[in-house]
Amino acid sequence: MIKLLIVEDEPLERVALRKIIQRDFNNIEIIEDAKNGIEAIEKAKAHRPDVILMDIRMPETTGIEAQKKIIQFLPTVKTIIVTAYGDFSYAQEAIKYGVTDYLLKPAKPADIKKAIEKAISLNIKVVPTSTTPIFDSNSTQQLLMEAIGYIEKNYKSEIRLTEVAKMVHLNPQYFSRLFKKELGTTFTEYVTKIRIDKAKALLTETNLPIYRIAVELGFSDAAYFSKVFLKYEKESPHEYKKHHEHNGTNLSIHH
Repeated sequence: MIKLLIVEDEPLERVALRKIIQRDFNNIEIIEDAKNGIEAIEKAKAHRPDVILMDIRMPETTGIEAQKKIIQFLPTVKTIIVTAYGDFSYAQEAIKYGVTDYLLKPAKPADIKKAIEKAISLNIKVVPTSTTPIFDSNSTQQLLMEAIGYIEKNYKSEIRLTEVAKMVHLNPQYFSRLFKKELGTTFTEYVTKIRIDKAKALLTETNLPIYRIAVELGFSDAAYFSKVFLKYEKESPHEYKKHHEHNGTNLSIHH
């Protein structure tokens, strides 16, 4: 039986997560919930869960701080972050400390199920083949952190998977598979998501025209930028700006 710990300060969120898990899994025992980071550490020590569903912003200790302490005594735990905060700096920090997935609220039940299935099946070590190097989980996370750091610095330019793979000394095919396995998204989708995230901030915090934002973020032209933005955000850049221009910033997400 897989033991799972829910760490969430919002009672309704805890109930919703528990219902989703109980409905979709009959091989999971949900131990007593934790309402903050300190309780998360205590309950992880007491019950030694296999999987943790963890919010980031909580009273007393953040989810990331709790995760840093938990992996010291429970290094094999698979933690899934479920949060309202879509800042990629949180995602970077999460990867550094062994988080297997990073879901934004309101997370779809199907995405939660998929993340839990991945956490259950995930091996501690990267599975080697005759043509791939062997890395332990810490080495893998370090390589990915280097790659993500490079993407963050160079997202305005055309970033090729091959050049990032070369930078971390992996062949492109292996790097591509590793990136998808560990981050749950393709390299191209990750880069695009960063650009869209930056675009949302520019749309709400500046008066730059759409074509300037497109150029600023490395898109080939405004039409392509608008097409990609619509795909990810389900509304055009113009519509997004109109809906969020009075909110001060698009990053202020209600918990």
